[in-house]
Amino acid sequence: MIDEQAPAGLRLEVAGRGMAGPPVAGAPRRGWNRYLLVVPAVAVLAAVLVVPIGITVWQAFATGGGLGFGNFAAAWSRAGAAVANSLLWLLIALGVVVVGFVIALLSQRVRRVWRPLLLVLVIPVGMSTMVVGVMFRLIFDPAPELGAVSALAAALHHVFGGSADSSWLPPPWLGPGLIWLVLISAFTVSWLGFAVSLFRTGLDGISPDVIRVAKVEGIGWLARLRTIILPTLRPVTAIVVLTLVLSAARLFDLVLVVVPQPVSGRMDVVATRWWQLTSAPGQAGPAAALAVLLYAFVAVVALVGMPGLRHRWVVPERPAEVRAPRPVRRWRRWALSALGVLIIVVWAFPELTTLATAFRDPVDAGLSGWWRPVAPSLESFVEAARAGLWGALLDTALLAVLATGLVLVLAVPAAYVLSWGGLPRWVARGLTVLLVVLAVTPVQMYAAPLGQVFSAVGQSGAQLPLAVVHAAAGLPFAVLLLRWKFTSVPANLVAGATPGEGGARAELDRVWRQARPAVVAVAVLEFVQVWNDFAIGFLVSGTGTNPLTLLLWGQARQFATSAGPVAASAAVSSLVPVVVLLANWRTVVRGLTGGALR
Repeated sequence: MIDEQAPAGLRLEVAGRGMAGPPVAGAPRRGWNRYLLVVPAVAVLAAVLVVPIGITVWQAFATGGGLGFGNFAAAWSRAGAAVANSLLWLLIALGVVVVGFVIALLSQRVRRVWRPLLLVLVIPVGMSTMVVGVMFRLIFDPAPELGAVSALAAALHHVFGGSADSSWLPPPWLGPGLIWLVLISAFTVSWLGFAVSLFRTGLDGISPDVIRVAKVEGIGWLARLRTIILPTLRPVTAIVVLTLVLSAARLFDLVLVVVPQPVSGRMDVVATRWWQLTSAPGQAGPAAALAVLLYAFVAVVALVGMPGLRHRWVVPERPAEVRAPRPVRRWRRWALSALGVLIIVVWAFPELTTLATAFRDPVDAGLSGWWRPVAPSLESFVEAARAGLWGALLDTALLAVLATGLVLVLAVPAAYVLSWGGLPRWVARGLTVLLVVLAVTPVQMYAAPLGQVFSAVGQSGAQLPLAVVHAAAGLPFAVLLLRWKFTSVPANLVAGATPGEGGARAELDRVWRQARPAVVAVAVLEFVQVWNDFAIGFLVSGTGTNPLTLLLWGQARQFATSAGPVAASAAVSSLVPVVVLLANWRTVVRGLTGGALR
């Protein structure tokens, strides 16, 4: 019927029709079948992580007379120095965080050198800790004719009046005391680029107008830092701090490859001391107790950092008029540019040293340093190939691809259900806490039980079981990252992407565009992590595995006679993960922070 009394220009036509059937709810019903999407992920996590963790906890508390803390007392008596060293490494990690933040702040003033600076800082992030350790062993070789730093020290000693006699020895870089400098330098090179990149992305996400208004209102630099910059960067800071602190707490392969045997006892950390206890007869209980202590610490750190990941900063609206910022003085700009160039040179030096050593004949590389002019040679690569380099390369590639594919197949459905599956809030929160605790699980908590199972069923060294272990280790972080990204997608896009709705394909594409950076970040980080892994392959599957990092460790144990082949193996093993990481770094940063890297 037509309403004749409607206002002019407005014509209403209503078709009367009786209602039939029960009322329909506004939201579609959600069946229990959606929970089937998480069954594979739950099964893998339970079999590979939860059950072995439970076994390790039981072994830690089990004593001859029942349950007690006897194993913890025994572990402390055998590993007190290692615990102290691990605590010191945590302070070092926090120091790297601070340095990364300062460099990110200064980099905003020197945009011309930012891109090359970012490049050299990010390259070591794609390298394994084993490779970085090899680089620093080359640089700090105690022999002046081999180590660049030792040669420089000898030259300076001669220039400033010292004797040039060969009996004079440079500082023992790999001896007690100075070995800390080598290890700290290697750890900083490995992780500083990660911190700088994420902090710079967070800083670029702060509206310039907010800073300008603060300057106009007379708020000083320290006050702006305390009230605007640091609160805005809280989510990024939480990611950086958690990553570096957990890496320091789980430090293992860097100590193995850098520290010589005579001083290894003084440089033990919890992870290396645990490995030594598992190799000794009758020490399974103290080793399990030490693993539980390490796990308890990193779990507390992760849970404390969780609120920072959920923080959001509300940016004020753009003001009508603000004054232009005061330009940076020329001398300051030149000084900061010089500092940036210095960092580029220092950070690129280990890679250049490794490449120069790799292209030397093995005999020449064992007798003289890379700076002495000789004809380039590929013989070091040939010798590395004879030692199994290409087979290890193929095995590592297969393992990384399998583990990455498994993580994506398991993590995406699980994150979907956790984000949009209609779970009760308390269930979602509980699962999130559980995933955080599992994401920071040290390999020592599940290595021994899984290693025993692999040996019992004859699967030590097999690729597929090891890929499943890698996937389980990376799955909690992948689900957390994807869930964080999925929940940030507007609800109307999710509703429009529901199958059967009008325009679902277009809305699904928009959802994918917003979630794609997190998916790419998960894939890239998992691939690089598995490619560069040493601890999981070595501690779980044993020496029967053939990853590149294990090959490097075997070569580095005869470092004095195999510098050339070790450098060649390090260069080849780093090529693939570095290229993959650099090609996708902007997307990875967007997936981790939600911002774009400029």
